[in-house]
Amino acid sequence: MWGVAGLRVLRLANPVVRRVLDSRAHPLLSGRLVVLAYRGRRTGRQLRIPLRYAETRDGALVAVAVEPEGKQWWRTFADEAPAAVRLRGTEVAVRGRLAAGDRRGSALEAYLDRYPRSRRLTRDAAVVVLEPVNG
Repeated sequence: MWGVAGLRVLRLANPVVRRVLDSRAHPLLSGRLVVLAYRGRRTGRQLRIPLRYAETRDGALVAVAVEPEGKQWWRTFADEAPAAVRLRGTEVAVRGRLAAGDRRGSALEAYLDRYPRSRRLTRDAAVVVLEPVNG
């Protein structure tokens, strides 16, 4: 879907988006975007990427990797893994897990309720649920 040119644009835009979401100007973007901070599963490096999200009724966040074969971030959550999100200007500790089965269906439903025009893009998408860690 994105192609090489689209990926280049994202590489240029992501640092700008992260800066906005980390600043007092975050309300410009934080209604639809979070910054996910996680440790890479192979490298162990701390990574921070902006992602579009939706909230479930129980307060979890759903993020989707469209065309997952070309993306790496979601693979970290094949097994449950700790992470953090900058959500509306606040750092929130979360546990992320790749959703499967009924859990994938309900998480994807929450995402599509928020972004109905994404339906055709999410058929084969990797769906990650990020649940806040209490305490």
